[in-house]
Amino acid sequence: MADSSVAGLSENRDPFAINEDEAYWVERQPFLESRGYQLRPRYRPGWEETWAKNKDTLAETAISARMPAAKVMDATRTSDGEVVVLKKLHRIDDAKEVEITRYFSQERFLHEERNHCVPLLDVIDPEDETNIIYIVLPLLLYFDEPIFESVDDAVDFVRQMLEGLAFMHEKGVAHRDCARFNIFMDYKHIYPEGIHPQRIRLAKNGEGLAPSRRRHQVPFPKYYFIDFGISVHYPEGYEGPRLVTGIDGQDKTVPEIAQGDPAYTYDPFKVDICILGNLFKNELLANFRGLEFLAPLADRMTAQEPADRPSAAEAIELFQAAQRRISSLSLYRRLTPVDEGFVAELIRGGLHLTRRVLSRRKKA
Repeated sequence: MADSSVAGLSENRDPFAINEDEAYWVERQPFLESRGYQLRPRYRPGWEETWAKNKDTLAETAISARMPAAKVMDATRTSDGEVVVLKKLHRIDDAKEVEITRYFSQERFLHEERNHCVPLLDVIDPEDETNIIYIVLPLLLYFDEPIFESVDDAVDFVRQMLEGLAFMHEKGVAHRDCARFNIFMDYKHIYPEGIHPQRIRLAKNGEGLAPSRRRHQVPFPKYYFIDFGISVHYPEGYEGPRLVTGIDGQDKTVPEIAQGDPAYTYDPFKVDICILGNLFKNELLANFRGLEFLAPLADRMTAQEPADRPSAAEAIELFQAAQRRISSLSLYRRLTPVDEGFVAELIRGGLHLTRRVLSRRKKA
């Protein structure tokens, strides 16, 4: 229970005041600091709101920024100044998420190039909260922040996601929610000096804009699957049926989910394929021209009948075949929004190719 004097601030009509969810983190701040994680000034006991006096300052905007979800909080790791994310989980209800995140963070998997599961940095186990445990994860950005610029940006994203899904499936894990809001990327090449955790384009301290580079100037970022809350893990040697029930998850259009019966039994690995195929359709093919060569792959992945969908390994083969059908030069072309006019496309496409010629992409 948070201190009543802190929790009471949530009743203030000021939209920037500490709310009830935030009050929890204010109460836990001293403990988290003792474990090596410092919260922003807003979440330290005794913080006083100064927004009313400094409404126009970038720094105050950053200080007053909230985390968007009650169970996550950004923090600075005091040992090295790295900004990380703390996620509050229930020891029993969320045990599967902790288990699978820890599983893919084993030393033998950490340097596996195909491992695209978010790495677990630390586990904080409070002694006075028997039902709560905290996991520490790297600060990441959504996969399209900033948006893709070139065809090769989209192609590399598809490659990494398929390889990551194949790796998970090989290890007996079906994600079951590998949709838009559970796919993130490492931003460090694009923002080499870091970012504010809640105001992406601001510097870490909120004072000014964060120095940034365009996608084509840096190595391809690494993309990650996060949130294994409804995932399932079949350990090595498991020989029973690999079937599940349930209709949770972001993508309600998958046929097995759309039928709406929570008792319906289905193959979660085939659902993963469909979810990722829908992502390619809805976030890439529906928004940009120049990616039509990926349409047959996405269509196969989203087949109505699960048996007609490829496995993750087969999807990689289909992707590689599609990639061989386009020229190397086509990869450098600008991704054109589907609603962009011809003249704008011509001008922006020319500028983009000029930048690509003058600035060669660095290797990781």
